[in-house]
Amino acid sequence: MDTFYNTKNLSIIRKKSLLEECHKHCRKWWVDILDCDKSMSRQSIEMSFKGILKKLKANSHFVVIDRQFHPLDICKHYEIGFSTMEAPSHFLWIWIEDSFMPNILKKYKLTPL
Repeated sequence: MDTFYNTKNLSIIRKKSLLEECHKHCRKWWVDILDCDKSMSRQSIEMSFKGILKKLKANSHFVVIDRQFHPLDICKHYEIGFSTMEAPSHFLWIWIEDSFMPNILKKYKLTPL
């Protein structure tokens, strides 16, 4: 079962810092867009990491998840990211291996929900 972490107490500055730190150690990252005027499903797009960070706002849906299973059978990992929650909605996905997360969880005082 996946474990979600409490991110409510993180300021926008701390969220950006966490994303930047995870980006440095990530296995993979990408950006999707959901523009319902064009498609009812998310589409991967090319966007710089700095570009997607500019879209992070206080009302963005921000997540840190310890993923226990993935259908593509990759190794267990954490998923960190956000969705902008506005039309069109942008999504940042960062996959990071478990070995990097204990220090990050401690540094940002993230606890399981």
